[in-house]
Amino acid sequence: MNARDYLASLEFHGVKLGLDNIRHLLAEAGSPHTAYPCVHVAGTNGKGSVAAMLDAMCRAAGLRTGRYTSPHLIDVNERFLIDSRPIGDTELDAALDYFRGIAETMEPSPTYFELVTAVGFRLFQEQNVDLAIVEVGLGGRFDATNVVVPEVAAITNIDLEHTEYLGDTLEQIAFEKAGILKEGVPAVVGETRSGPLGVILERAEALHCPVRLMRRDFEFEVAGTPWNQQFVYRSGTLRIGPVSLGLPGDYQGPNAAVAVALAECLGQKYPQLEKQSIVEGLRGASWPCRLERVLERPPVIIDVAHNPAGIRQLVRQVPRCTVVLAVSSDKNAAEMVQALAQVADPLILTQFAWRRSLPVEDLCAAAGEIPHRRADTLDEAIAMGMRTATTDHPLVITGSIYTAGEARTLLIEHCGARPVRF
Repeated sequence: MNARDYLASLEFHGVKLGLDNIRHLLAEAGSPHTAYPCVHVAGTNGKGSVAAMLDAMCRAAGLRTGRYTSPHLIDVNERFLIDSRPIGDTELDAALDYFRGIAETMEPSPTYFELVTAVGFRLFQEQNVDLAIVEVGLGGRFDATNVVVPEVAAITNIDLEHTEYLGDTLEQIAFEKAGILKEGVPAVVGETRSGPLGVILERAEALHCPVRLMRRDFEFEVAGTPWNQQFVYRSGTLRIGPVSLGLPGDYQGPNAAVAVALAECLGQKYPQLEKQSIVEGLRGASWPCRLERVLERPPVIIDVAHNPAGIRQLVRQVPRCTVVLAVSSDKNAAEMVQALAQVADPLILTQFAWRRSLPVEDLCAAAGEIPHRRADTLDEAIAMGMRTATTDHPLVITGSIYTAGEARTLLIEHCGARPVRF
């Protein structure tokens, strides 16, 4: 069994929250996560977009960046970006082999996510990054990434997700997200509702964390269309805009504001991270399958919205359209279908080709009386959707990052879609 096969075998270990395994892996490797400064980003939605925009700002300032995100779209290499490029096979395989040697001596064995997190920290050390931007995988307090002590942390927003692990109220979920806060480390918070925000601020006060809050310490405005946004940012020390955002969707406004606030916090350590670099990063950031138009004739849009909050954001961005939906088994499928019914004509329900997918018959059951069509595979669903899409009636494919990755692969192979570009 080679290193990639060994990594794949760990998927069957499922989710295990806790830090013992990751601490052991990293201790055996000489604590690579302490070798460079980092930024830690948690939240229900928008983590990847915040990381992508901050990464682009830092690269515009001349910094060498590492970015760790999850899950991947097509290939595991995508989780480890060096200057926004996926790590090479040679480097990744060497790191996997290294940690496999440690993991095979452990009981219990690490999970897939624990191993790839350790791999990411080692790769960033080997690549001599100036700054690592680390996205939380699930929750925060017991997430494997929560071994870092960052220069600054961010919590984008709070919504109901992974309730079997994180709790079934916004306040309980906020408590888990706030678990990434560290003693005296500054934090940027995009959440504004009093319930979850109060939980975050209580934790920050206990840890003496300076906090920058949306609407109190910084604010933003967004105008224009989802694909041509004009963004304005204001704080006590910085004004930016109007500037065009590289990432489409009006929901990117709060994410852009959090990213700029993070850049402001980093400015003392990296004085080259000035206004011009921030503007260049906002304009130039890219993040595949985030309201991304991957084909023009007919228009095909892929979006990784994977929970009801994300789907509601997506629905605001698109006209009446054909929708293909496949979701993971741990999501509130009924709410997602109900939201999409506002724009879907037709709504095509299917499943992606991985064990975490909600079976299509269960997705159809969740739809209840909402009109829909069934396709047993994503390939079949896309073919069905392409037949109904027109220039004025796009095809939108959504429901999960796994849906997005599989759809992107199929469209590259069969329809000439653009390859993934970060």
